[in-house]
Amino acid sequence: MMKTTRLLMATLVIATTTGITTAHAQQNSTEMPINPTRIETDQSRSNDPTTGSAIDQNDRYEARRVSPQSDRDGTSVKDAILKKLLKANQAEIELAQLATQRTQNQEVRQLAQTMIEDHRSLNESIQRASNDQPNHNASAPHQSQSNSRQHMNRGGASNQSTTVPEQLCKIAEQACDNSLQMTKDMLNRYEGQDFEMAFLGQQCVAHINMLAELKAVESSGPSELQSIAQKAIEKVENHLQKCKQLAKKLEDDREKSQS
Repeated sequence: MMKTTRLLMATLVIATTTGITTAHAQQNSTEMPINPTRIETDQSRSNDPTTGSAIDQNDRYEARRVSPQSDRDGTSVKDAILKKLLKANQAEIELAQLATQRTQNQEVRQLAQTMIEDHRSLNESIQRASNDQPNHNASAPHQSQSNSRQHMNRGGASNQSTTVPEQLCKIAEQACDNSLQMTKDMLNRYEGQDFEMAFLGQQCVAHINMLAELKAVESSGPSELQSIAQKAIEKVENHLQKCKQLAKKLEDDREKSQS
């Protein structure tokens, strides 16, 4: 009887203790469920330098959100090329206008006038291309993808997803303006035949540089600029050839007059 009583008491104690432990565990489980998978995932995220914590991710997003729009936006490759060509043509127009005002040589004046007309015509073509908007045809996405692949085969990345930083474009424009002003200052130091020789020499260099850029656009630039580049190459080559011929003629005339 005594053994039975002690066994019964021991059973009650064990049952009571087990019940308390189970209830306590259930209470803790209800208050804060433990998910081993979540713990492992959180640890892997915190150890991943590319992912970082959620706070770091939010900080980076906020920094991008409040950064100046000009720092995030850019100019398309096509527009950047067109802007560069516009500036170069405008510089040639202004220098040729300076030549018509300063030269006493009729052939130099006639060549300068021809360059003014040709570069104005080129700028009109560039302006039209700049105003053209891409035709987004939602019913033919495969055509757009095909065009993109063709462009990538021509010269690299698709211009649809490539932009030039706006700050870089501004630097290039400022460099063109600086070059134009410095060239004008240089030419204005000369008079008479010295001016004409300086002008023709400068024009040879300028047209060689422009020709090199146009050929690069023709071979590696956006496909929609092909016709503009080809038209410009023809005119620039003609200007370069005439500048060389006229410079040689003036040099020969100078040597004859000095002999």
